[in-house]
Amino acid sequence: MSGLRCTPISGRDNPHVSENKIDMSGHGWWKKGDCSNNRAKVLNCIYEYFTDHSWRQQACSPTKELKPGGGSSNRTVARIKCRTFQQTSWRNHVEVDVIGELDTGEKPMNQAKAACRAQ
Repeated sequence: MSGLRCTPISGRDNPHVSENKIDMSGHGWWKKGDCSNNRAKVLNCIYEYFTDHSWRQQACSPTKELKPGGGSSNRTVARIKCRTFQQTSWRNHVEVDVIGELDTGEKPMNQAKAACRAQ
């Protein structure tokens, strides 16, 4: 059955403190991989690491219908204000759903430390 599914390439950056210096953010985009269609619904969410060894979702982007490629006008943005500026681990997960095609269900992520705590 998996041979009938295409595999898009899910693009994401490391979670990072935004240029405004007060928000944590992460971006999501996609590339076609072996998929045929040129539109996909893309969603990304950022997760903060807590001292109880859990990852907690802190913010998600709106789901956007995007063409492949990325770039500042062709991506999703998840963002949350930093409450303090202590070094913390973050993850940025991205989900891509190619429109009109069955695709694989990976939700890849990037992880990085940044000087931001949201909770």
